[in-house]
Amino acid sequence: MTMQIKEIILYNKQGDIRKIPFETGKVNIITGKSKTGKSAIIEIVEYCLGRSEFLVPEGIIRKTVAMYGLKLQFNEKELFIAKSPPEGNNQSQNRVYFEIGKDIKPPELSEITPNSNDEGWIDYLGSFLGISPNLNVPKASESRNPLEANYKHSRLFLFQKQSVIADESILFHRQKEPFMPQTIKDVLPYFLGAVREDHLKLEAELRTTKRELKILKKRQIEAELLSTSGSTKAQNLLDEAKQVGLIEESFYANNQEELIQRLKKALLWKPSGILGIEVSQLEKLREKRAHHLEQLNDIIEQIRAAESYASEASGYSKQGNEQRLRLESIALFNEEPNDESCKCPLCSSILEEKIPKIENMTNSLRRLNTNLQAVVREQPKLRNYIESLENEKEAIKQLVNNYSKSIEALIHEQEVAREIEDLNRRVSRVVGRISLYLENYQEVQEDDELQGKVRATESHIEYLEGLLDQEKKEEILSSILSRISKYMTEWAKELALEHSDAPYRLDIKNLTVIADQEERPIPMNRMGSGENWLGCHLISHLALHKYFIQKNRPVPSFLILDQPTQVYFPPEKYDTMEGDIEELNDEDRKAVKMMFDLLFKVCKELYPNLQIIVLDHANLQDDEFQSALVEKPWRSGRALIPSDWL
Repeated sequence: MTMQIKEIILYNKQGDIRKIPFETGKVNIITGKSKTGKSAIIEIVEYCLGRSEFLVPEGIIRKTVAMYGLKLQFNEKELFIAKSPPEGNNQSQNRVYFEIGKDIKPPELSEITPNSNDEGWIDYLGSFLGISPNLNVPKASESRNPLEANYKHSRLFLFQKQSVIADESILFHRQKEPFMPQTIKDVLPYFLGAVREDHLKLEAELRTTKRELKILKKRQIEAELLSTSGSTKAQNLLDEAKQVGLIEESFYANNQEELIQRLKKALLWKPSGILGIEVSQLEKLREKRAHHLEQLNDIIEQIRAAESYASEASGYSKQGNEQRLRLESIALFNEEPNDESCKCPLCSSILEEKIPKIENMTNSLRRLNTNLQAVVREQPKLRNYIESLENEKEAIKQLVNNYSKSIEALIHEQEVAREIEDLNRRVSRVVGRISLYLENYQEVQEDDELQGKVRATESHIEYLEGLLDQEKKEEILSSILSRISKYMTEWAKELALEHSDAPYRLDIKNLTVIADQEERPIPMNRMGSGENWLGCHLISHLALHKYFIQKNRPVPSFLILDQPTQVYFPPEKYDTMEGDIEELNDEDRKAVKMMFDLLFKVCKELYPNLQIIVLDHANLQDDEFQSALVEKPWRSGRALIPSDWL
């Protein structure tokens, strides 16, 4: 499936549209003076093709363009993609708008709303081009991570910027960036077809099959060990089973078969039932016991208070009786004397001092008798109350004892359950070992079947490794490079490059072009003059694209060359020259003509599957060159940005 550029579409902030149309399957030339925006075209195209970094040069283009668009041709379908520049001082942005259809009319600026991002856009283009799952896994001695080739890697073969196309030290777009040389080396074999399309699937299958073989061999080793020491192992298991009560102590096997049968019978063992004791049940009993203990403490306090009261009442009664006996002495007075003096009832002498009235003493005696009678009356009730409290105390003590016994019983049951659980666990371990032994013992009996599985798995691994053989991959890659070398050598002669009498080839390991002279190979950086470096870039990229197209590889079918004729125009006058071929000397004029003739020739040979876009200063006056011009030369105010946008 070919992918070529139909139009570059720019929007200014007012929504005006600037279109630059291209023809598919042909050479397209944009020529003009310096500083007219030609070199920005590569940055615009790559930005629209999913590169998030915004590298359009500072100046008029950035100030005037509000949206960058690209219309692509996919066989009979068109795909329109648009991206706005980053906001503010940001250096990148990944939001995109795209649509697919036929005869797409670019939407108005106000209608463009992002509907995806660069990551989704790259995945979509990769699937559209037919990039299959792949993974380049480095050798074990190398520390870099595995790399999967995707659509964004194919962009490395689409552009030759002005700073790259005549550089003797680099060959590919972005090759000077960190880690990019190794990335190019890793992905180029896939894009050339040296890696199988189902490589990733086969590698996953190989890893799975190797794991299966490892398991089978482990079982095989175990089976072999069992076959040599089976009787000893079986007897040891029998002894273990007797120790845990799984087999009765009195059992004795007369032969190996009888022993195996008894071990098989042991597999019928079921764990002993364990009475589950809920923690909540034990906690409830403890809570009830605590509650009754509180009641018991309360009753004990009540008894203590009642007994204290009874003791105080008894003391009061004793003291009261003594006082009563003293007061009863007033019975000696028959009447109360009228005068202030009084006779003693014992000796009839006159008492000079006043004494208490007999009536008052009588009243005191009467009250004391009443109180003493009340105390005597309440004593039996108090004793009955204390006795009832004692009875209640004994009843609660009995309840507390009962709960304590229940708690102790539950704790004992828990300990028993743990012992049963421990025993079950020990027996289960023995049963497990017996089961494993019997499974392997069965495999020993069926040794032929296990051996057959091992052999079949080893054979399948050998088959998969053959498909994924690294040496085979190197052989395929070497064959591909040989065909590419054939194209390069032929075109080197047409361009009359230095050392063109020797075969030219692409060196993937060093990412350069080499001329294989008989004396020694000559890499591009040891070839003299910019004309040779330019020629190496052209023949290598044209050869790659020719092979991509012939083998229907998933690489877009266009190549953009920026300022390829720069090596022929005097650098000190380049900015002021008009680019007319008359400004060159005869030798340079001839070389420029040969270069464009080669571009036209290759495009015609591969028509309609290759598009070449040339951004240049030169303006040849022959008909073929002029018919390839996209627009009138960008001079006299004509440029990428229309003058009315300024």
